Amino acid sequence: MTPSCLVCDSATAHAGTQPVLGRYPAEYRRCQQCGYLFIVEPHWLDEAYATAITALDTGIVTRNLWLADAATALLGTCWRGVRRSVDYGGGTGLLVRLMRDRGHDFRWHDAYSPNLLAIGFEADLSQACDLATAFELVEHLPDPMAVFATLGNLAPTLLLSTELLPEPLPALDRWWYFAPEAGQHIGFFTRRSLEVVAERLHRRLSTNGRNLHVIANEQVSASLLHALRKPRGARLLAPLGRRHSLAHDDADRLQACLQARQRSVPTD
Repeated sequence: MTPSCLVCDSATAHAGTQPVLGRYPAEYRRCQQCGYLFIVEPHWLDEAYATAITALDTGIVTRNLWLADAATALLGTCWRGVRRSVDYGGGTGLLVRLMRDRGHDFRWHDAYSPNLLAIGFEADLSQACDLATAFELVEHLPDPMAVFATLGNLAPTLLLSTELLPEPLPALDRWWYFAPEAGQHIGFFTRRSLEVVAERLHRRLSTNGRNLHVIANEQVSASLLHALRKPRGARLLAPLGRRHSLAHDDADRLQACLQARQRSVPTD
C-alpha cells in the first residue's frame, strides 16, 4: 500500500532513497498536495535515540540561546498575558532554565531526554497552559498530527522552530537538515504543510518562511518573526520581555522541598 501524507492524508510520490545511520536504506516520500516530505517506516528510531542528543548537534547551546531570546522577545511584545508555558520536547532542560532565568514560568517535558537542568520544573500535561514551545521537535515525529493534537490541547499558542524544506527539493545528500547520519530527522515541513496543521487545529499560521513559526488564534507579524530569524536580531529584541529572574526563588523552593523530604526520612 502506498503511504499517504502524514499531515494531510493526500497521495504521495517517491522522492528518493538514501542510507540512514550509514546502513539502513530509507525511502523518502513527498506529499503531492502540501509538500510534506517524510521517511517511510523509520524502524531504527530506538537505535537513533540511544542517546537523545546526537553528537552532530554541535549548535545546541547557540540555538537554545537564540530561541530563548526569540521567545522572550515575543513574550514582551505579542504575548504579555502569558503566565505559564511548557517546552515540549525540552531536551536537557536548557531552554526551560534560560526562560526561568529571564523571569518566565516555563516547565519541561520530554519523552526521550533526561531532565538535567530544570529538575523540579517538570510539566503536568493534564494542566492547560498559555504557551507551548516545540523547538527542533516536529522533524523528529513518526506521527506528527498526533503530537500536534496534544500540543493544541495543551495551549492555545504554539511556537515552533524547524527548518522549512527548500524549493526546489534539494538532493537527499545535499541539505544539512536531512542529517541521515544521526537517523532522528524523519519529517520535513513546507509552509503549506504547517498551514494544514494550523487549519486542523482551527488556528492560523504565522511564519518567517524559514525557521520560526507560530500556530495560534491570532497571527504574529511576519516582520517581527523575520527580525527574530537570527540570533543577533533576537538578542536585540529580547530585553523587551525580560522580567525579574526566577533563579533565586526557584532555589528557595527546591531547597524547601529537599528539606521536607529529608525530614520525612526516618533515622536509625
